[in-house]
Amino acid sequence: MPVELFQPVAVTAPHPHFSRRSHPLPPKSLAIPADKDERERPAIETNKFYSNLYLGNQDQPVFMCPYVLWWDHRSEGPDAHYGLSISHTSNEQRVYGPDPKEQNAQYFFHPAGIRSLSLSAFEFDKTMSIELSQSAQFSVVALFKPGSAHGTGKSLNVPIVLGTGFITGTYYNLIPRINSAVGFRVFKEKPSPRSGIQKYGIELHDRTKWLIYAWVPEDQHLKLKQDGDHTVTAEQRVRNVLFQICKLVDGSEKIYDQYAGKYAIRAQLSGTANKNKGDVRINWSTRQANNANALLLFALPHHVASFTDQMKKRALGFGLDSPTKGKAMAYGTNDFFMQETLPTDIEFMPWTSIPNVRTNQYSREALGHIFDAACVELEQDVEAQCNLNSMYFSGKALDKFAYIAFVAYQVLGNLAMTQAAMNKVANAFRRFSANKQQYPLAYDTTYKGIVSSGAFITENALEDFGNTYYNDHHFHYGYFIHAAALIGYVDAALGGTWIYDNKDFVNTLVRDIANPSEHDPYFPVSRSFDWYHGHSWAKGLFESGDGKDQESTSEDYHHAYAIKLWGKVSGDKSMEARGDMMLAIMKRSFNTYFMMSSKNSVQDPRILANKVTGILFENKIDHTTYFSPRIECVQGIHMIPITPVSSYMRSPEFTYEEWSTLLQQIADKVDDGWKGILYANVALFDPRAAWQFFAHPKFMYQWLDGGASRTWYLTYAAGVGGAP
Repeated sequence: MPVELFQPVAVTAPHPHFSRRSHPLPPKSLAIPADKDERERPAIETNKFYSNLYLGNQDQPVFMCPYVLWWDHRSEGPDAHYGLSISHTSNEQRVYGPDPKEQNAQYFFHPAGIRSLSLSAFEFDKTMSIELSQSAQFSVVALFKPGSAHGTGKSLNVPIVLGTGFITGTYYNLIPRINSAVGFRVFKEKPSPRSGIQKYGIELHDRTKWLIYAWVPEDQHLKLKQDGDHTVTAEQRVRNVLFQICKLVDGSEKIYDQYAGKYAIRAQLSGTANKNKGDVRINWSTRQANNANALLLFALPHHVASFTDQMKKRALGFGLDSPTKGKAMAYGTNDFFMQETLPTDIEFMPWTSIPNVRTNQYSREALGHIFDAACVELEQDVEAQCNLNSMYFSGKALDKFAYIAFVAYQVLGNLAMTQAAMNKVANAFRRFSANKQQYPLAYDTTYKGIVSSGAFITENALEDFGNTYYNDHHFHYGYFIHAAALIGYVDAALGGTWIYDNKDFVNTLVRDIANPSEHDPYFPVSRSFDWYHGHSWAKGLFESGDGKDQESTSEDYHHAYAIKLWGKVSGDKSMEARGDMMLAIMKRSFNTYFMMSSKNSVQDPRILANKVTGILFENKIDHTTYFSPRIECVQGIHMIPITPVSSYMRSPEFTYEEWSTLLQQIADKVDDGWKGILYANVALFDPRAAWQFFAHPKFMYQWLDGGASRTWYLTYAAGVGGAP
């Protein structure tokens, strides 16, 4: 029977041991009803493309894909303009560095702040305001109002929705104005494509061409007139007049004519899984001002690759460059229908995509090495390693020891060692499930989420990588959820009730990062994973000129893998299938945008030699990390942790290319935990070499990252054919 992917995990309030706190950084211009109780107040998305609209100065870009928008309200001087600015840059405008003449670039970015056009009004000035509403995972509504000196009842209403082909705004009791910082080389009215729609063609001084469509009700009059090199203004005030703006490329004008008048106001998800096949649908809710065709949407390359046959008929034959994800192609449709093959065969035990490997055949010699390593590592102070003032590092340590307990049971079959390991790791986990750690978690009633109390106490927004400000939650909580799945699996096999006793706590972490349903009123939907972009975003409540970003693909897919496994052991079939679907989509998006084999045809050729993007922003790619420029760190942060799903994501061909071109020559010079990460990654294409490294009698424990064990690395390498 098909399984619905987006069933709620729970709809109950978080446990009372999470103290209720208001967030120290409330959103600007986004109304939070004070007269409603905790359940009734809306949850606010914290890691979505429009966060800049309610953070900081509220003037940083919104990457609607492929267009870029921002609220221009801080201009000064005689050329000041106010309203919603619109930009689109093409690949030819990219800036490369650090030496723009070098063929292999460390980074590129698209120029910011080029105001090609803006939706403005005669009444807009620096006293104007913005009101945000209907915050959702794919959209938000922005209402722009003039200052009080211009009276009340005047507004420009703009639904900002990912992927839509027109920038759409409705004017209420305003005199519309279109601004351009680039300047108008040509502005002229063109023949109307349909009754009730006016059409204007624009060529700017940078030679880009744009179209403006205006739907004018029968009782209204609209006439746009150029009144300067940078401004076009209506002759009189209008009510309920809809404007749409789009950028022209070859062959697109007649297509735009057909689709003008229809626009999206939001989008919603649905999907099912049946065995190892899954379907996802994104449906855009629409309105229309005229007898328009279907909606015009832009699809990214990973969408196109997963589209069903019915979608292929809806391709319109043109596209616009996106900032960091190839060309976005136009489709005439209200829905994206996508299909994926799900990795249902990847569970807890080692798995590989290397062909013709008999997995999990352990020789006596291999078991001896694994047993010896487990004995050494279980002598460590598990409690101390897990009792840290960081959810991230505590979670990594818990996951490490949970893996050792799993290996003791499932691979070694040693019940005495299993029980000793389980006692230690379950005790360490209990500190967190009881919320007694150094910085207990709190339930933030402003945005609705589970956050570290660290920044409340230290007043440092970057405490624990910004957890209190919603940065990296999927990385942090993914380790706890994965550790819980391992502990729960072993405990259930031994006849215990650990899953039942800890289910509410673990599910609360799942709901914070990946609540699948609007029926759960206590968390936003899919805080981390972006079902349009095909991966998660970090950044949280930090404004950014280059938009959201992510530097660790592997910790992203680790959180989806954790959700899958926790769904399996806890009996939540929807959660398990949803984790599988996230992994399938991530495999496609990561190997299209982040992990770049020599065959990659989407990413910029000038960064392909880097093999991984490093940090991928909405507007920039930079081959570095936030913590170190060392090559082992830049590549390695896309490897950790090595688990059975790693080989599903990182093919033998890709990992070998990366190793032979960038890492082989430096790996033996590394003398810390990154060395172990690099050699564990070798198991994805040469498990024998990885086994020999970890089994070597001169192996040094300083080569292990704080979230890794020699026990698991030996188990994985041997399990995929590496041991003699």
